[in-house]
Amino acid sequence: MEANSSFNSSNSYPTQNWVDADCGCGVRAPVRTSHSYANPGRRFQGCVNYQDPMGCKFFKWVDPQTCPRGLVYGRHLLNKIGQMKKRDDDFKRLLEVAEMDKEKLMKKIDKLSRMNEALRKKNEAFEKNNEVLKKCMLVLVIVVGICVSLCLCNRKPMSGSGMNLYLP
Repeated sequence: MEANSSFNSSNSYPTQNWVDADCGCGVRAPVRTSHSYANPGRRFQGCVNYQDPMGCKFFKWVDPQTCPRGLVYGRHLLNKIGQMKKRDDDFKRLLEVAEMDKEKLMKKIDKLSRMNEALRKKNEAFEKNNEVLKKCMLVLVIVVGICVSLCLCNRKPMSGSGMNLYLP
């Protein structure tokens, strides 16, 4: 227990052992973190123009060399970061597909809404025509009823064979 309380990792590896440095190009060299297999998580300062063939080749490690266990763990973390980036890219692609599907569905919903409105209007027109047809049928039944009543009231008996037929 006493050994753990006396351990201080910040004394083992100082984190502020660099100074702002200008590279040979006259530009402030930023502190960056290595994501390489050989030095995962190790910080360094380097020329911002390092990829330019005319740029200087200023380079300086900020952190001391990583211990073997730190290399194993750092590589493990880099692997996890790579997996997470791949999953993130996969999710972004799925989101893009979902957005495209959403747009297609919204267009279909809009088309179906317009079709529904057109059918609603046709149904309203049909209902109005149906009401008119019902009224016409009622008038027709009344007229036929009146005609039948008149025919029955104005009948004349036919004589002859013993049967009484009434004709209008």
